[in-house]
Amino acid sequence: MTEEIGLGAFRKKRTERPENITPEIADETPRTMPEDLLKLPNKRLTSKELPKSIRLPLNTHTAISTIATLQSKKIYEVINDIVEEYISELPIAEKKIIKSSIETVEKNN
Repeated sequence: MTEEIGLGAFRKKRTERPENITPEIADETPRTMPEDLLKLPNKRLTSKELPKSIRLPLNTHTAISTIATLQSKKIYEVINDIVEEYISELPIAEKKIIKSSIETVEKNN
């Protein structure tokens, strides 16, 4: 019994396997998020340049103003540092969303 069973019995000509092509390794360019999403100018900002306000509990405000006093900074600079630190700990997808919303606000102003 040398007869083949299955599809091999019907196929007389078999197609050859294609040549195995290995892909070339492309140069990887490292992509990083900018570290300074919340850019502040070097000069001190005036109240006209800081139009937004936030409401904080008294103990949080006291802590922030104490940090500002200890570091000889304005309160907005301390808040900016805290927010930048928080953003740096977020996943990349959330950083991209924050970056795009910041860019949208900057374009509109």
